[in-house]
Amino acid sequence: MFSRLFFQLGLVFCLLWPIGGGAWAQTPSVAIVYPDVREPYRSVFMEIARGMEQELGQPVGHYLLSERDNSTQKLLSDLKNDRVDVVVTLGRAGLAVAKAVAAEFPVVIGATMMRPDEVQGLAGISLTPAPEAMFDRLKKLVPEVKKVTVIYDPRQTAWEIGHAERTASERGLTLVAQPTGNLHDSSELFRQILLEVKDNSIALWLPRENAAMDEQALLPEVLREAWEKNFVVFSSNLDHVRKGALFSLYPDNFGMGRSLAGLAKQQLQAGGKSESVQLLQDLLVAVNLRTAEHLGLRFSNQTRREFAMVFPVP
Repeated sequence: MFSRLFFQLGLVFCLLWPIGGGAWAQTPSVAIVYPDVREPYRSVFMEIARGMEQELGQPVGHYLLSERDNSTQKLLSDLKNDRVDVVVTLGRAGLAVAKAVAAEFPVVIGATMMRPDEVQGLAGISLTPAPEAMFDRLKKLVPEVKKVTVIYDPRQTAWEIGHAERTASERGLTLVAQPTGNLHDSSELFRQILLEVKDNSIALWLPRENAAMDEQALLPEVLREAWEKNFVVFSSNLDHVRKGALFSLYPDNFGMGRSLAGLAKQQLQAGGKSESVQLLQDLLVAVNLRTAEHLGLRFSNQTRREFAMVFPVP
């Protein structure tokens, strides 16, 4: 069932006084549509909403999606009755209704993993961390790294890797990207790389969505070899830091909310015609201090203050 938690009826107007007369400037009425989920996932959506409200300077309308009723007609009726200008959908359930909503409203998609080919004709911000942000953090933590190797499944991450290849060269890094189509081939590639790595000038990057990585069998082997040979493994998957990767970047939900609100305003100005899917730039850093110490890395107090999460947990 689609149920509305609340909605701020009416629009907020600000009176401007340019030379020669007065004019009204309107802040758009924005709705967020997201699944009815339990904690801690619900808090994620609430934090995104708070970021959006700060960017907009006014409340947003909340519309819940329930598994019991997936009718988009009721949702569309509610959005129209409440005079919504632009809609932001969150999560996989939000993504599932985005195209239907886009037939009537400008739409922005957020808080889910997505590729441009999945959301053709729509705009949004994927949960995938932007590779340039990963590389910038790598250069800051381990300046001596010159080459980054990544093994990936092109069916999942070709778009992300293409973006990474462009941004790596801009940062003086050589990105060696090796596609693979199955776990057997990827395991062979990983083991070959582990044989070739000899020092800290080469780092191994593990993308967040990576069917090329066997989490149960291969990941422990990769992290064990990295520990024994003292080379850097960094990951777009936060859980890998807990297991021993040096660092990861993960979503700053409040900041992401601000960015989604900004994109929503752009969508409204473009008449819902923008087709921009962006990689996530609003990110927090998690670092495994035990791994860093083992690698001989020393961080300034200023750099340490930038760590939003550390492992092992104190």
